[in-house]
Amino acid sequence: MKTRLAKITIMMLAVLSTTPWAADNSIYIDQAGDNAIVAISQDGAGNVVRGLPGVGTSSTTPAKIYGDGNQVSVSQVGSGNTLRLGIQTDTSVAASTVNYSVSNSMNSSATIQLGSNTTNSSGNNIGVTQSGNASSADIKSIGASNTITVNTAGGANNSATIGALGDNITATLAITGGGGNTVSMDLQSPGGTSAVTIAGATNTVTVAQSGGVNGAQSTLNITGSGNTVGVTQQGTAGDNIANLKIAGSGGSMTINQNNH
Repeated sequence: MKTRLAKITIMMLAVLSTTPWAADNSIYIDQAGDNAIVAISQDGAGNVVRGLPGVGTSSTTPAKIYGDGNQVSVSQVGSGNTLRLGIQTDTSVAASTVNYSVSNSMNSSATIQLGSNTTNSSGNNIGVTQSGNASSADIKSIGASNTITVNTAGGANNSATIGALGDNITATLAITGGGGNTVSMDLQSPGGTSAVTIAGATNTVTVAQSGGVNGAQSTLNITGSGNTVGVTQQGTAGDNIANLKIAGSGGSMTINQNNH
């Protein structure tokens, strides 16, 4: 039975490593309760946020946060960061908010899982901000009416992936500056909407939407040369709509729509 706790506040600050890459700042989380505020700030190299290690588990064990109406924020500064975060909420109670930012980074990796195959988490908000090079963010969501936003700024060879299952998902990806970035969405979401904005060169964008009876909508605004864009929309009754505005030379665009 889930423990109900009111207004729990957890503040965590990792100490700056004096020798880059010499030692990790590590935070391990296994938290249960409602209306908690979890604020994490790490500054250094090789920062890690994950779950409690156990027998037979690896360093990628996700941090566990269970409960409704929780406010979770994680900030990492430096290179080689790792975030593994698992969020579980009820579908009919207060929504939760998760914000993650990584800056001055290289080779950082973030994975955020909202909901599971047995538990949907609906009406929640996830926000990710990346700045730096060669970093990745992988966001997975199961549940209706979730909102996911990923912003990558001023870097190269970053990647961001959004995978969402549930009705009326709203997903937004933005890349500003830099090149060689890769972003992708896979929204299995009747009534779902996606938006992609890119200002830069040689970026790759892939959007896949399956809208069912309610169709799917996608808006893309691409500026820069050599960008590759692919959009696939599939529905059974509702309208599929793709709105594209592209400015730049040497790019390629592929749009596939199927509705029957």
